[in-house]
Amino acid sequence: MGPLVSLLLLLLTPAAVPGHGQVHVQSSRGDTGLVPALRLRTEQADNAAQYAGYQVLRVNVDSNGTLDLLRTYEDRPGVDFWTPISPLVPTVDVMVSPDVRSELTRRLKDSGGSYGVNIGNVQDAIVRQNPIPSPFYLELLEGRQGYQLTWKAYHRLAVHHQYMDYVEHEYRGLCSTFSIGISTEGRNVKGIRCGLGEREIWIDGGIHAREWISPAVVSYLVKDFSATSYKEQDILKAFTIYMIPVLNPDGYEYTHTGRRMWRKTRSRTPGSSCVGADPNRNFGYHWGEAGTSTNPCSDVYPGSRPFSEPETRGVRDFLLQHKNKMEMYISFHSYSQMLFVPYGHGTERPSDYDELLRVAQKGAAALQAAGGPAFRVGQASRLLYAASGGSDDWAKAKANIKYSFTFELRDKGFNGFLLPSSLIEQSGRETAAAVKAMIRAIL
Repeated sequence: MGPLVSLLLLLLTPAAVPGHGQVHVQSSRGDTGLVPALRLRTEQADNAAQYAGYQVLRVNVDSNGTLDLLRTYEDRPGVDFWTPISPLVPTVDVMVSPDVRSELTRRLKDSGGSYGVNIGNVQDAIVRQNPIPSPFYLELLEGRQGYQLTWKAYHRLAVHHQYMDYVEHEYRGLCSTFSIGISTEGRNVKGIRCGLGEREIWIDGGIHAREWISPAVVSYLVKDFSATSYKEQDILKAFTIYMIPVLNPDGYEYTHTGRRMWRKTRSRTPGSSCVGADPNRNFGYHWGEAGTSTNPCSDVYPGSRPFSEPETRGVRDFLLQHKNKMEMYISFHSYSQMLFVPYGHGTERPSDYDELLRVAQKGAAALQAAGGPAFRVGQASRLLYAASGGSDDWAKAKANIKYSFTFELRDKGFNGFLLPSSLIEQSGRETAAAVKAMIRAIL
């Protein structure tokens, strides 16, 4: 069904690791356009090679002694905790360099601790995650009218932006692009709105740079709310949905051209040679408390002050301008297969917690019914660990958005942040089912 027919129906139908301590390095400025295949291959090979010999261990933390041992490795070069050191979880996933691996595994054995290996070769896993298409297939994509994005591969920022431009052009009157500002390195923090309703919903992805499945899933939602809009008339007549696939564009591009496991923004840190802040610790609600570090080299460094980052300021300003209409906030992360409701900074619960839980449980049930895995639902502070300065807590407490949620997408650690591109489409389908069920729960 063509876009004009879809629109007519809608209108007419009733209703630390490598990089720790690194000085500031500007991301490649050549990434503002589509990237040639040869350069893609070269960048991927160079990026992966930096992780030669690295492994991801799953450490069993059935004793406080093991937790204390792991804490001695926080912020050390060659160590990257993929899941938090927390008494709430039975295991901790940690990526380690070859030299640290030898030391850590020896100390674990000496103390009676135990571990397994989730990823035996991080370098190989990086290459396997996103195979570069053949020259013939790339040529077909380049010849395709409008856009090159697919849901069979992870794409660069320019391809996501190109796809949103295509949707705006093809679904005029239903969808249009917008921007919430410019990143530290001069990139557009770009999104697309779809819908005709006065009520509003916000969806973002890619706030943490290395979580590639997040932008891919948000782009899948863009497709569902445009190309298949005829199926979602009840939602799109009631709501306008604002979607930003890549909220941290500098960090996202750097995971392609610099360090695959980069998490933060790419801003300069006053008084330090270390780069960036964790944008999901940078929001001005309980800023700088639980789950953060004052070390600028840390992955959970919350910035020099609340909203120090242009990306988070853009979200703040946009949501406050729309606070009388915005009814739902959803942010996508990975990984752990959980769906969080506020608050994450501590065990305090909002007065309407039961209503938020009802809507979240509708989403988790729909996700599983669509063929997805079971997602645990609840507060991050009770299911995983407390983290302050998060976007979902701020959206609920300060922007007065009643329904605020965070998804932690696939998987549970077998692939972690290196979820193969072959799982994008399934992840998109099941997550879209969840999001639509949650929206319909508040219609």
